[in-house]
Amino acid sequence: MKTEHHILQTAFRLFLEKGFADVSTNEIIREAGTTKGGFYYCFKSREDLVAQVIQAYLVPYYLQPLAAMQRAWIQKEEDVSTKTLLWNAYFAPQRFSLYRQHIGMEIAFRDFYFLLYEGMKKYDLVQQCFAENTRERERCLRRILERGKQRKEIAEDLDISGCVMMTLAMQDGIQALKVLDEQIDDEEKYRYIEEQIWREIAVQDVYLKQLHGGVNSAVS
Repeated sequence: MKTEHHILQTAFRLFLEKGFADVSTNEIIREAGTTKGGFYYCFKSREDLVAQVIQAYLVPYYLQPLAAMQRAWIQKEEDVSTKTLLWNAYFAPQRFSLYRQHIGMEIAFRDFYFLLYEGMKKYDLVQQCFAENTRERERCLRRILERGKQRKEIAEDLDISGCVMMTLAMQDGIQALKVLDEQIDDEEKYRYIEEQIWREIAVQDVYLKQLHGGVNSAVS
């Protein structure tokens, strides 16, 4: 099992550096310090290895934050404000630092992003995970906003669909910036987006009360 994990991790690092297509089986064997016999004892083929790398390292990028969002939604307290829930159950779980922690590796976002993009073009599983991630993020954000309307914390006339589309577009912008500059703090950027969105959608007296009073909820 240790040998299998080591080969998987080695292959993932090589794929991050060169992409799926430009890494040979022999290169993986050499870099992992194993033998052909050892490799094929762990994996049926190169395709099997690629499939397991995708399962171990790409799929969690899409599914791990969704699980965290779901937990935050289920475990929320009745009096938690929409603003707090927007961060805890939507933005916070999507930080790249949490993905790094999940896989236990320090990797560059730029390298990972390009590998992810290649994976989406070539492998159905990655495409399916991307679609599920997008669909569930939309669903999570929508139900937070709908709850906010019910609590009268969010303007009654808010176009929820438009707000969801705008938020997703802003998140895509953060990813594009992080590809260009690895030093960009995505948590800081998500905080900024959250504040800007909240300023636009919150009922004015709720916004002012939370801004100046620091209360968790303006609704009793």
